[in-house]
Amino acid sequence: MTRKYFKHCADSILGEGLIFLEATGDEITRQVEIYGDSIIWCDKEGQSDDRFMLADQPLSIIGLGAEHEIPAPDFEVVWSQARKSQ
Repeated sequence: MTRKYFKHCADSILGEGLIFLEATGDEITRQVEIYGDSIIWCDKEGQSDDRFMLADQPLSIIGLGAEHEIPAPDFEVVWSQARKSQ
């Protein structure tokens, strides 16, 4: 299955920020959320902050399109930073 990567703006209990997603087909498999100095990661194995869970809606429902796509290496840099910050 094809993997795609996305970046979009979001609001949470921590304020305004950015969400980075990895999707395999229609399923979100990894995500990073950045709100100011807070960097949260989630995948199928767990998450760094129990207040934030891996998106369980299919990509097709979330409504991200080509304008939100980013290259895989851009996602991997953010993912690596998020995992190291914990």
